[in-house]
Amino acid sequence: MIIKRNQQIASPAVRRLLQPFTSEERYHKAADIGEGGLSKVVSSFDSCLNRVVAMKELREEFLPDPDFLNAFITEAKMISYLDHPGVVTVYDSYFTENQQLRYTMQLVDGQTLLDFLGHHMQPEVVNENYLFDVLNIFTKLCETIAYVHDKGVIHLDLKPENIMLGHYGEVMIMDWGNAHLYDDSLYADYVRTYLKDGSEADTKLESGDAIVGTPLYMSPEQTLSRNDLGPTSDIYSLGVLVYELLTGQRPFAAPEVDDIVEKVRTLVPPPVHELNPDIPLRLSHIIQKMMQKAPEDRQQSAHELLNDIQAAQTSGQAFPEWEIAAGCLIFEEGDPGDFTIRIKTGRVEISKQDEGSKKVLAELGPGDVLGELSVFSNIPRTATAITLEDTVVYLMRSGEVNAELDKLSPWVSQMINALSNRFDALNKKVMELEKGQ
Repeated sequence: MIIKRNQQIASPAVRRLLQPFTSEERYHKAADIGEGGLSKVVSSFDSCLNRVVAMKELREEFLPDPDFLNAFITEAKMISYLDHPGVVTVYDSYFTENQQLRYTMQLVDGQTLLDFLGHHMQPEVVNENYLFDVLNIFTKLCETIAYVHDKGVIHLDLKPENIMLGHYGEVMIMDWGNAHLYDDSLYADYVRTYLKDGSEADTKLESGDAIVGTPLYMSPEQTLSRNDLGPTSDIYSLGVLVYELLTGQRPFAAPEVDDIVEKVRTLVPPPVHELNPDIPLRLSHIIQKMMQKAPEDRQQSAHELLNDIQAAQTSGQAFPEWEIAAGCLIFEEGDPGDFTIRIKTGRVEISKQDEGSKKVLAELGPGDVLGELSVFSNIPRTATAITLEDTVVYLMRSGEVNAELDKLSPWVSQMINALSNRFDALNKKVMELEKGQ
């Protein structure tokens, strides 16, 4: 059956099906979620689509004020512009007959990062999976922020209260009321692509000039002005957030706001690994860089930050192969220990000079590692290595070894170095005993 325009719908079945879509009261309040100075949020049941949504409503007293009204509308448009799994989806926006301006959005079922932090910072709750969970959250936040920055937007209020963790792995950034277009040309181009005959005003999202945010998580430059802020400001805030997750401490906490701001501008907090010895040095260094006072000293994009995180997590990278002909010297006793190797194919002889004569200590083959003692202990070579046949080895230079060690907890690296030094001392004692026999 085709229903023509203005044709009366006589069928009871058709009227029954369309009734929810013609009802003046589509949404039915379910529960209060929260409220701020400008608006309040409730959960509501959508009687058309039979789903529960989050509904945000501008407070009635702010409706006549153009600045407050613009801020509310700008936030709704900003979220709608950002189409990403890490950002809540806006479903609808409307003005009611009762003079109420609202918009509805995705309701995230889960807990805030603040709740997660409070739960896991209890000593009896922390477990070996906590670091993995934090890295997973950290990575997803960086992925979302990378997308947001690529759209010309900065959030400017990243903090545990504004991050939602869903029950199925969702990590979502909430509360975009302080967000700002640092590159408004991207939004303007986006709107012009789809809006026919749009005026210049339709292509702009105007945010206020006042310094707004949460001082504990603000970048130093954000405490001074909203002008000329860019992606590095969000990167700083994200660094403070992750610092707190990994240490249980807010690096700039103070009783008064002025004291917090002064600390943000001047205080350099201790590195994460000094407060939590289970944190790998490489990860600690990444967070230190994120929290540098000068924007140019931080990672310049969330993409750069993601690359740093991936490098810190990746182990067992492919090291270059070195083909060595038979009879060639790999290293000699007394040489500096600037690399170690793992034999892929072939055989290598390990020998040592003993009172002017050569003493063969071992023959090594595929899978064996040699030269590691000098690299770990930073001592000269204690033996000579020569290929007995054409040999292929994997080459790992000292810098690469240190990079791999930095992926471990500092105490694990220290243990490896200590064991290497003790083994070297033990080896020297054995050699002395053999000479005395």
